[in-house]
Amino acid sequence: MQPNRLERVWHFVKPEILQRWGKLTNGDLENCQYQYDLVVEAIRRTYFEGRSHLSLEGEIRDWLNKRIDHYEKSDKIH
Repeated sequence: MQPNRLERVWHFVKPEILQRWGKLTNGDLENCQYQYDLVVEAIRRTYFEGRSHLSLEGEIRDWLNKRIDHYEKSDKIH
């Protein structure tokens, strides 16, 4: 994943992250500083502590990638 993909669509994806994973706060996401891996870890840590990292991270990454792809394909960021 290119490091700037999430940052380019952050203002679209961030509200969706907060809606889907409502226990996260704006502060939690701001601490991630648009870093994809830190966002995934914040979600996993908040919601899935103690469960297998690989399967959960895969689910979270799949969801994030779909949202990023959606906005990259739209005319909203061009």
